[in-house]
Amino acid sequence: MKQITSLEYNTLLWFLTRATFIEITAEILLNTAHQDSWISILIAIIIGILPITLYSYLKNKYPQQNIIKLNQEKLGKIGTFLNLILIASTLMFTISSFWIVVNFIDSQYLYQTPTPIIICILILPVIYTIIKKFHVFTKVNLIMFYISLFFIIIILTGLIGNVDINNLKPILNNSPNNILYGSFYFIGFNILPLFLLSIIPKKNIKNYSPKKSFLFYIISGLSLLNVMFLTISIFGIHLSELYNYPSFHLLKRVSVLEIIDRVESILSLEWFLALFIQIVMSLFFIKISIKELFQTKEKTNNIIMIIACLIIAILTQIIFTTKGTEIAYFKNILIYILYISYLIVPLITFIKSLKKT
Repeated sequence: MKQITSLEYNTLLWFLTRATFIEITAEILLNTAHQDSWISILIAIIIGILPITLYSYLKNKYPQQNIIKLNQEKLGKIGTFLNLILIASTLMFTISSFWIVVNFIDSQYLYQTPTPIIICILILPVIYTIIKKFHVFTKVNLIMFYISLFFIIIILTGLIGNVDINNLKPILNNSPNNILYGSFYFIGFNILPLFLLSIIPKKNIKNYSPKKSFLFYIISGLSLLNVMFLTISIFGIHLSELYNYPSFHLLKRVSVLEIIDRVESILSLEWFLALFIQIVMSLFFIKISIKELFQTKEKTNNIIMIIACLIIAILTQIIFTTKGTEIAYFKNILIYILYISYLIVPLITFIKSLKKT
């Protein structure tokens, strides 16, 4: 793996934090913590410092190794077993992320287009990206980051005048359990996926700085806090809970210089780009993990990843055949898979590394 710049690494962090928010996390938060959802996000950002510190410690302590090599070296056969868990769970996470983006496009843009056609159109750029070198992907990611910032500035400019603070009241109207549950879901879907970056060893990041990465984490977290604040303060809690993808519908109120309206289809590309980055980053995690575990050649590895992408495309079509079951899956199954794989596994690695030391 060639070196990437610190900015390219941190922009990956930015997108991974934001990826699933508008499509999944926001809806779960609103149905759990209601108008206190923004408080759940604030608490989650603070608690999320713990896993971020854990990931940063392992990266700094073992700059020559990614998490897969580290598990093999420190844990032996147990490490190999944990690595297989990481690959399997990341594949499940990738399938879920791909389903999210397909369902979003299907319901909001191409509702008259057959789902298999949407899947085929989306999986092709994923396959093309995954067979390229990782540093090529990070260069494209950096360009997407600047596009994303441009869209965010337009959104904030177009919405800030519609804010009504009274829609946030009463504050702390929900039980502490509901607020903490909201934080639990936000951490699982929007902070723990940052573990995927542990596949990049420190030696492959030019001028890597934990402080800069932490700053990106805080800014990206606060940007999502701002999204929830705008959604509730503009729509009110009842309308926010009524909408599917309330943050997307919020974009319908954006106008450019009060001349150009109906720009939500363009502005929502910012969220689509984040999901695309998360899907590809997950697949790169699997690709590098397989190469480390089984010592496969580059050509063989690419063939494996193409097959994996085809499997993802097929499974996306056949899962969640009953409407409404997907939220139950995200809340009751996927969330625990993420906690086990992206928090418990690196915690075991951390504890074992201390014992070895």
